[in-house]
Amino acid sequence: MVFEEIVLDNFGIYKGHHVIKLTPPSAKKAVILLGGLNGSGKTTLLDALQLTLYGKFAKYSNRGNINYFDYLRQMINYHVEPTNGAALELQFKHFRDGKEESLRIHRSWYVNGKSIKETVEVERDGILDPVITERWYEYVEEFIPARISSLFFFDGEKIEALADTDKAAALLRTGIYALLGLDLVDRLSTDLSTVERKRKTLLQTQQSRLNISTLEEEVERLEGQVKEIAQQKIKMQRHFTQSKKTLGKLREEYRREGGELFEQREVIEAELKETQQNLFQTEEQLREIASGEAPLLMIRDLLRDAEKQAIQEKEAKHYQELHEELENHDGAILKLLKKHAVNRTALTAVERFVKKDKVKRQQSIETECYLNVAPKIFIQLQDSFLNQLQASANTFIEQIEEITEEIHGCERQLASIPDPESLKGIKDQLQNIQKEIEQAKLKTETLEFEHHRVSNKVNRLQAELTQAYEMEAQEEFVSEVTSRVIKHSEKVRNTLEKFGFAVTKKHIRQLESLILDSFQQLIRKNDFITQVEIDPNNYTLTLYTPNHEKLPPESLSAGERQLLAISVLWGLSRASGRPLPAIIDTPLSRLDGKHRDNLIDNYFHQASHQVILLSTDEEINKKYYRNLKHAIGREYHLSYEEKNQSAIINQGYFF
Repeated sequence: MVFEEIVLDNFGIYKGHHVIKLTPPSAKKAVILLGGLNGSGKTTLLDALQLTLYGKFAKYSNRGNINYFDYLRQMINYHVEPTNGAALELQFKHFRDGKEESLRIHRSWYVNGKSIKETVEVERDGILDPVITERWYEYVEEFIPARISSLFFFDGEKIEALADTDKAAALLRTGIYALLGLDLVDRLSTDLSTVERKRKTLLQTQQSRLNISTLEEEVERLEGQVKEIAQQKIKMQRHFTQSKKTLGKLREEYRREGGELFEQREVIEAELKETQQNLFQTEEQLREIASGEAPLLMIRDLLRDAEKQAIQEKEAKHYQELHEELENHDGAILKLLKKHAVNRTALTAVERFVKKDKVKRQQSIETECYLNVAPKIFIQLQDSFLNQLQASANTFIEQIEEITEEIHGCERQLASIPDPESLKGIKDQLQNIQKEIEQAKLKTETLEFEHHRVSNKVNRLQAELTQAYEMEAQEEFVSEVTSRVIKHSEKVRNTLEKFGFAVTKKHIRQLESLILDSFQQLIRKNDFITQVEIDPNNYTLTLYTPNHEKLPPESLSAGERQLLAISVLWGLSRASGRPLPAIIDTPLSRLDGKHRDNLIDNYFHQASHQVILLSTDEEINKKYYRNLKHAIGREYHLSYEEKNQSAIINQGYFF
């Protein structure tokens, strides 16, 4: 398996889009070196690898005890909107069924209200594979099980912790069980113990038989109670039906006596008051018209005559002003026509016209002028205005007639309302019968509820009684089966324990050899330790010198114990037989110079076919960088830039 590329989008300290190529350029250059100071995003990158692969089953550096979705919310970059979310992609290649295939996992999530929406998609050879996507957690366990991931994903602090003898023993036990699948055997043994406990509890329960006779008596008592309630229900239902009939008759009588009108009295009085107010307002509007132009409707003919007189007076004044000038004008025209010897007929016609026009002017001048008003004042008093005025007046008159009729109707209704005293008796009867109906209805519902409750209890007790009968019949048989299950379960657990011990003992020799070989490569002292022994009972390590003398790990120096811890991890990963990358964070932080040299020279370049190494400038310094340079295939520098509010990934190491 080879990691080819990881992509981070708004993940943790990484704001925006970041891509890191991880493919080693050759087998001899297997180390991918990522350098950065503390807080520059190295551990976040390790978490991203774990999260992309294992999701909710991953082990993160800073998750603590928070649940998975709170962790996802926490890992969305602080400087982006939570609704934009974050995303991770990891592309790697591995062999499956003898063929190489490329997988690309895309895991994204965003905040949706109070919840987190997560999406996982897996592409195989560039094509979305819905089957692998749906069963990703099962699929990933086939080539890199989560239970052994700690053998390939580790940091300097874990190495320091494993230098402790007890913790190293725990690691060995966990690693061996995971590699051999004995954790499943342990789980099976635990499940069998659980079955035994439940069976023993069942056996004890069977020995405490139910008192069948008590159940039978209780069922009989409750069945009698159910019958009694049913009879009460029938009686109450009859009473309820009769009361409703009586109510119907009383309502009909109440209606005939005018009860409905009496109940509507306040409504009718309010309606009368409102109608009278409407009448007053409408009459007020009609009075406003009557006090304005409305009286003109009575003298339409007089208005037309006055308009005609005004026009005639205007013409008379006009002709009076022009009479002398027109006389001179007409004389001049006739003189001119005579002078030019115009045809007699034409001259006669002109003279006749002039004479006729003079008579007309004279008649107009003689018109009596008594109005002395301009004709334009009659423009606003034309028939269209008067017709509109008439229509408005007619509308108000019609409204007054309608409102008056409504008032008369309300007054007639009020006059027909009976006296309250005449309705008092029947009204009291109505109230009493309605109260009886409500009480009957309430009691019926109570009886219905009680009938349902007692019936359910009867059914439940009958079921318990049936079960008790069956239990009584089968108790002897079940007791025998339970005893047999417990007996065989104990035998199986003993067999599993022996099997686990035998398998561990068989494979522990190979692991001892691998740990010894790894330790000798790291420490470069072939005559220092010649044998490593693992106790199959408690998984403690014992070292032997060339003289076959025991050398407790506690007697080693701190640096040697750390190299031994690395040897254990290396040996376990080699024993797994899985070609998986090694990912190591801050590997040299707790080692002295001598042992750092050993790791640089003897471990990193051969820890796996792909080694992703995350370091500070004080761990892989200039000296170690030069010594490791021949094995470095890619190198990156991680740093945090305040300006961009993000970790930045650049080509090249510190130097």
